[in-house]
Amino acid sequence: MTKRFWLRFVVLAVGSFLLTGTCSAYYYFVYFNTRTGPFNPIPAKFDLNALTNNEVPFFISGFGPSATAPGDSFQAIIAEIRGAADVWNGVGSSAIRLTYGGLFTPGTSQSAPGIDVEFSDNVPPGLLAMSGPESYSGTTAYGATGIFVPISRSKLMLPRDLSQVPAAFGAFPSYSEEFFTTLVHEFGHTLGLQHTQASGVMSTGLTSAASKAVPLGADDIAGISLLYPAGNYTDTVGSISGRVTMSGTGLNLASVVAISPSNPAISTLTNPDGTYQINGIPPGFYSVYVHALPSYGQSTPDGIDYPKDVTGAPRVVNYTAFATQFYNGKTGGTRDSQQAMSFTVTAGSIRPGVDFNVSQRDSIPVSSVRTYGYTSSAVYVTPPSLASGLQSLVAMTGTGLLQANNVITPGLTISPLGTAARVTQLSAYAPPQPYIAMYLVVNFTAGPGPKHLLFSTPSDVYVLPAAFTVVNNPAPSIASITPAFDASGAPALLISGTAFFPDAFTTTRIFFDGLPGVIEQVMPDGSLLVLPPQASPGYTAAVVALNSDGQSSLFLQPVPTTYSYAPGPAASLTVSPASLLPGGDIVVDVVGAGTNFVDGQTTVGFGTSDVVVRKVSVLSPGHLQALVTPNAFVSSTSGITVTTGLGVISQALGTQIVVANSADSTGTSRP
Repeated sequence: MTKRFWLRFVVLAVGSFLLTGTCSAYYYFVYFNTRTGPFNPIPAKFDLNALTNNEVPFFISGFGPSATAPGDSFQAIIAEIRGAADVWNGVGSSAIRLTYGGLFTPGTSQSAPGIDVEFSDNVPPGLLAMSGPESYSGTTAYGATGIFVPISRSKLMLPRDLSQVPAAFGAFPSYSEEFFTTLVHEFGHTLGLQHTQASGVMSTGLTSAASKAVPLGADDIAGISLLYPAGNYTDTVGSISGRVTMSGTGLNLASVVAISPSNPAISTLTNPDGTYQINGIPPGFYSVYVHALPSYGQSTPDGIDYPKDVTGAPRVVNYTAFATQFYNGKTGGTRDSQQAMSFTVTAGSIRPGVDFNVSQRDSIPVSSVRTYGYTSSAVYVTPPSLASGLQSLVAMTGTGLLQANNVITPGLTISPLGTAARVTQLSAYAPPQPYIAMYLVVNFTAGPGPKHLLFSTPSDVYVLPAAFTVVNNPAPSIASITPAFDASGAPALLISGTAFFPDAFTTTRIFFDGLPGVIEQVMPDGSLLVLPPQASPGYTAAVVALNSDGQSSLFLQPVPTTYSYAPGPAASLTVSPASLLPGGDIVVDVVGAGTNFVDGQTTVGFGTSDVVVRKVSVLSPGHLQALVTPNAFVSSTSGITVTTGLGVISQALGTQIVVANSADSTGTSRP
């Protein structure tokens, strides 16, 4: 599945300002205010000063999709969208937060910043989503990290017909690993992040190692934290800087990566003069390599939106391929990772002078490699989760691995970075399968976590960060869900299964269509007593167990176990006042019939960023009040969404979005 972003830029009048901060992680949407060096990248991002409590609201089109995957529903999609947005809220070193603003009518005029999620026929075939900044304020702003271009509006588009999403192995329902990680990826674009080659969630779908259980990699965390730093984040991480040249000329958009066998990859892209600085590196021991961006399946290298100058013109027209190098302290570097120079990165300091002089190539021999493993249920998992001491089959596909008739490229060798594993029995699948296979034996001394692979040819080397993950336990599975009660008499669920680890070392979480349940107790037999999120009467939710090692019950059960809530009448709302006039705070009174409002869990939205919801007070399960500040006229009786857990009651389009007596979800299996 290919994931891309969608953009519409406006030409900005960028003034010449002296920068005091360094916006190094160059996987942002970037402008330069000079045509010659030194180059100081000016990123595009939301202006925290223009937001309430650093929160940028996102709104979901109330029209919803025209069709969904079998067994799926609009409510489930809303929950997965909310869950994906909340992933970015979990980054403590980032100051920005995404807040759900309810359903909206596409085309609604909104002056305050925000993100619109729409279902559109304009998503090209082969894509699951498109996203990115849509418009800017037209002026620059200055903040703690220096000058930046304020994003005024971003857009995330999903196909209107979600039953016909093309993919390698069929359509993806909203509970799937691919759908969720794609949503996280697209929200990253809306916040200002571009693609990287470090195998995090912001890598393209070709190389991303993101999972539903652990969607963000170290590179993603560094990217969002440098764009919107919180607290003393920059004092806790280190930096590496240098320059990449070809024949003495600075090389633009070269990908420079800090990595080690025991540390994840952190990357950046070079400036137009070849300079770079990788910030956000956790303290540790690293080596550094530089490589060219792949162009496979993208209109630009790695799908990057080129940096722009003060006129809005791209700073890059042609991109030159070159041979990968590891830094070894010498001109020309080395292809041999064992000859690479390693050094310690310390918090609050910069390691300068890590320079490269690369050699031009007509093409990149190997790129865009994706690895697959197989579970005991014959479900493919990417990247593979492998146990120490075992020999495991790993399949791979990518550019340059095979020649005609599935002959392995002459001279191709594959090895781990470091001593985490050894490779045996490299072979090719029979035509027309575009895969090669190998067996990996993970050493007992390899610690848990992501590990990296090297693909060497006689003239080049390709590095795939997080090519496989070493795990200490099997993937979780759910055997049964039984209604129960907790100690206070509240309705709960007793969920039994295998590989549940709710402890300090490996944490299991239970999700219902993208929203977490509350694990109240671990029973003597290992089953979990869980409080499910609230939902509409009769609603059916897909239930998934997620472990903190990145594994999911979807690895073993691609069609998840479901839970159906008790049936009941559809809920409705009575709202006063009937309209909101700008000019001051207003208390909106909401009386519900058939509702179960919960303090701290129920949200209220008006489908526009021009209404700020300051507080929601739940007075009873059928009565709440919302303190709001409208900055534009809004008809509250026809433009309100009240959400409690999985339950959504909306009058934004004159209809209620509820489910009654739904049948069990059948889902869609992946081979």
